[in-house]
This record gives sequence, C-alpha cells and structure tokens, in this order.
Amino acid sequence: MTSHQAHEHGSGGMEDLLHHRNTPLKRLWASLAITVVGMAIEIVGGLLTGSLALLSDAGHMFTHVFALGISAFAVRLASQPACHHRTFGLLRAEVLAAYTNAIFLFAVTAYIAYEGVVRLLNPVEIFTGEMLVVAAVGLVVNILSIILLHGHGKNISVRSAVAHMMADTLSSVAIIVGALVMARTGWRWIDPLLSIGIAGVILLWAWGLFRDSTRILMEVAPSHVNTDDVELFVSAEYPDIASLDRIRIWSITEDVVAFSSDVVLSDDKKSQRAAAAIVEELAAGLKARFHFTETTLELRLRE
Repeated sequence: MTSHQAHEHGSGGMEDLLHHRNTPLKRLWASLAITVVGMAIEIVGGLLTGSLALLSDAGHMFTHVFALGISAFAVRLASQPACHHRTFGLLRAEVLAAYTNAIFLFAVTAYIAYEGVVRLLNPVEIFTGEMLVVAAVGLVVNILSIILLHGHGKNISVRSAVAHMMADTLSSVAIIVGALVMARTGWRWIDPLLSIGIAGVILLWAWGLFRDSTRILMEVAPSHVNTDDVELFVSAEYPDIASLDRIRIWSITEDVVAFSSDVVLSDDKKSQRAAAAIVEELAAGLKARFHFTETTLELRLRE
C-alpha cells in the first residue's frame, strides 16, 4: 500500500505570470503602424523601379504586418486572467501565434524563391537609383521596429515578430548593396539573386520559430532541462530524497515552465512536518536551479 501526501508549490499567483504581458502591446501596435507605411512605400517603389528584390522585401514586410498583428492579438489574449476552466489563462495563444507566423513564412519563402528563379531566366530593366532610396526607407522602418520591441524577446510571440524584423533588416542591407553594384555594373541578375538570398534568410528564421513553437505545443521539455538533469541535481543536493518518480516537465509558453513529480524520501519515518520541510526546500531548489514557474510535488511513502 502506498501512502500519498499532496504538496504543491508555486512561485506566485497567475498575476505574476501575466502582469508583464501587457508591456509590449503598445510597442507592437506602434511597430505595426510603422511597418504598414514602409510596406506601402516598398510596393510602390518596387512597381516603379521594376525591382523584384524590393517587391520581395515588401512581401516580407507584409508578413511583418501579419506577424505583428497576430502577436499583438496573442499578447492581448495571454494577458487575460485565469478562470475555473482556463487554469493557465490563454498563455498558449502566444505559442499558437508564433507557430502560425512560422507556417506563413514558409509559404512566403517558397513564393519569393520561385519568382526569383523566373526573373533570373527573364531579366527586366531596373531603376537602381530609386531602388536604393526605397530600400533605405525600408531599412529605417525595420530598425525603428526592432528598437521598439527590444527587450521583450522572452515572449515567444513578440520574438516571432522580431525574427521577421531582423530578417528584413538583413534583406534591406543586401538590397542597398545590390542596388549600388547594379548601378556600377548593370548586372540585372543581381536583383533576382538577392530575392532568392532573402528567401533563404527568411527560411532560417522560420525554421527556428517553427522548431521552438512545435516543441512547446508537443509538450517537450524545454531545451535547458530534462529529467536526467533534475535527477542528478536532486541526488547530489538532497540526501534525504531517495528518488523522484513520474517526473513531468513541460512549457505552457516559452517563459512559463511547469514541473511535477512524486517525491520518495530515504527515511519514511520522518514526521509530517519534517517531510513537508524537505519537499518545500526541494521546490525552492528546483525553482532556483531550473527556473520552473509552477512546481507540484507529491510526497509518497516507499513501498
């Protein structure tokens, strides 16, 4: 017969998990407004100059609008308090937003790469002076957006939007360099080649975002900890604990990690107060070492 004593330890109420969610909202909306203006300028500039690289960058900037919009919506949802049936609130909305952004980026990458190959086979005249000016405007827009969102990268939804911005900043720099080279050499093939390169950069960012959001949705343990790490830590630091059973580690969103386990003591003759103190100490140690947000431990007697 096994005896159970439930013990739960939390690092704070849901308010502690949610209070910072509203912080990036205003910055997200401001970045969205700037990006819409920059996208419109690049679309007009791409059509007037004949630059596929500019139009590709405008298409990428459209994904920013999509990313920023969905991220702002997700952060707004995630800031909602928990209730009787949403015990972690809507924190997973951030992960769903990041996953959606990644899928959308894959589609954009495929389209840009296709158009780049078509343009390589069928070059067109490009007005490099105007292309240079518009690319510079796009660069300024992206830099402003990154500055606005700087410091909020721990939120996976915001990080997905920043990933868009970083990729497009590199794209804008590449387009500026390409425009300068084309102005001196007349090599029109540089423009579609740049667009294919931009697609490759977008693909790299999208894959990282897809990987991280999928890990959370599949409830895989976060990359910084696994069950072996926890067991080694407990065996080295807590001699009163014989073992941990039924260990579970999962993420609600990127910065909210939950842990649960049965705790078996080496000496099951300890008083209830002494046993509870050991479990309390373990909960605090796990939080300090592995940064678990929610820890649930159940004290179980040895069979």
